Order: sequence, then structure tokens, then C-alpha cells
Amino acid sequence: MQQKMKQIDIMDLFQPKNRQQDRFVSRAAVNIHEFYLCGNIDSADEYIDWFDIIRHAGSTDVIRIIINSYGGDLFTAIQFLRVLTESEATVIVSVEGACMSAATMIFLAADQFEVSEHSMFMFHNYSGGVVGKGGEMLDQLQHERVWSEKLLRDIYKDFLTEDEIKLMLNNKDLWMDGEEVIKRLEAKKAKMEAEKAAEEAEADIEEVEPEVISVGVLKKAVSKKKMQEPKENG
Repeated sequence: MQQKMKQIDIMDLFQPKNRQQDRFVSRAAVNIHEFYLCGNIDSADEYIDWFDIIRHAGSTDVIRIIINSYGGDLFTAIQFLRVLTESEATVIVSVEGACMSAATMIFLAADQFEVSEHSMFMFHNYSGGVVGKGGEMLDQLQHERVWSEKLLRDIYKDFLTEDEIKLMLNNKDLWMDGEEVIKRLEAKKAKMEAEKAAEEAEADIEEVEPEVISVGVLKKAVSKKKMQEPKENG
């Protein structure tokens, strides 16, 4: 009985043998997205691609925004705040130079902060103008006064003092260096951690209270039932 001979392609002799360590697929566990917010903050339509990436980033992703800006469009900054709030990613904002006006709002929306040495910060009231008939302009100014006060208090609460916010609303510019900003961020973080611990402690107490109350009610109900039971004649 003849045994069939295995045919070997001569090119196979020159191919390296497969090794187990070569058989793998590499996938990135973390995506790092970097955005450079430099110069003027333009109208929101210039950042649609940014907004889409930031808004849909996953919980293991990192969004890093590098700021060197004197400010710009306030309503673009407001949209940045909404987008950054909705993102599941860790948001890091790094200041490399100037961070002023509307740029400070975006800066304070971060989860983590980086400040280069000699960076400069400036906080102030918004700038704008009104056009129209006298009554219309007066209505707009009155509305914007209330609107701007709420906006600035919401954004700068626990970072600026109450007196500083009042000065800013009265059109005073507030200037800070990087060291002062870092010191205030650390104080804000400590305050937030203390408030969180207090809330957790209060929640623990609330979880215990219903059990104590229900036991007390049960005891009262049992005692009342015993009082209502008729006594047997001996």
C-alpha cells in the first residue's frame, strides 16, 4: 500500500513560524481628545465638531482642553458648559498663558485643572450692546441685569467671594495669577468634599429613622390591642 506524500510549497520553507505572542489584537482602552481653545472664542457654529466629540465621549475617555484665550462669545461659553456637563468623560482643562472673561467659565467647568507657571486670569462682567427703540433697549437692559447676575453667581459661586461677585457685577475687573487660582480651587474642592460627607451622613440617619419609628408604632399598636381585649370572667 503506497503512502501519499505530503506536498510542501517551497515558499513555506522561507516563512517564519507563527508564534503565540504574535496572535493578538490591540485596542485602545482610553481615548484622549485634545482641543486647543486659543485666541478668540468664536461663535458656536465653529465648535460643532468639538461639541459632538465631547458630548459622546465614554466614561473611560479623557477630554483635555488647552486654554490660551482672552475670551470671546459668551453664548458659546454657555454651550460649552452644557456640553461638558453632559459628557461622561473626565474633563481636564489646562491653562497655558491667558484665561480671561468667557474662557474662565469653561475653565471652571472641568473635573481636573492644570495651570502653567506665569498664567494670568481675569474675571469680569459681560460686554454687549443694545439697538432699537428706547423702550425696547430699556427692557433689554433690565432683563440682562437680572439674567447676568444669576449667570455669574451660578458659575463663580464658591470660587469668588460674595463681595467679589458684587464688584464684578458693578463692572470691576478681577485679576489673579495661577497660584491664587490654584489656592481657590483647592479651597472649593475641600468645601465640596465636606458638604458631600455631611449629605452622606444625613442620608445614613434618614435610613435608620424609619425603622425606629415603625418599631415604636408597632409597640403602641400592640399595647392598644391588649387594652381592648375583653377580660375573661374567672
